[in-house]
Amino acid sequence: MTDPEADHGTDPQTDPETGRNRLVLITIGAVVVLTVVGVVVYLLTQSDSDEASNPEVPTISGEAPPPPEQAPPSVSDPPAGNATGAVTAPPPPDDDQQAAARTVAEDAINAINTQDVDAMSELACDPDSVGQAEDLTPGVTAALRDNPTIDGDEATVPLELRIEGIEPTFVDLTLEKRQDGSWCVP
Repeated sequence: MTDPEADHGTDPQTDPETGRNRLVLITIGAVVVLTVVGVVVYLLTQSDSDEASNPEVPTISGEAPPPPEQAPPSVSDPPAGNATGAVTAPPPPDDDQQAAARTVAEDAINAINTQDVDAMSELACDPDSVGQAEDLTPGVTAALRDNPTIDGDEATVPLELRIEGIEPTFVDLTLEKRQDGSWCVP
């Protein structure tokens, strides 16, 4: 039987070169782990800031609060902080279905701008899903950006959403067609 230490000439447990190699490998492994952790932390914190700059479309629920002292902006009023000027109303719709969907969208915009929970309940596909007045976000206004795009039993309506203290956000309001052919907000 041969002695394994005799073949290599040194003991791997006490060889300084093997110890250095092990230290280098451990250091490289630690750097890789710390880099991965850093990237994960960055991505997690980055997605939180993206959500803050792109808020979701608020829902209206409960009883309507007292009307605001100042009327909300209409589609023809210039948006605050917009150097390009006024938001102009889109041209008249091309067909009856588009016109019907636009009417529901304009009613929803009015309900958002006046924070009218009862009006939103009437427009909702499921009135029971509309929450309470306490759920309202103060200072929210919406404006129609373009006519609805209809795809079967669904319509998409581009809106400009403004919340006090936040840059305007462009969102799509989705509408669904009911059994009777009328449009509602899901």
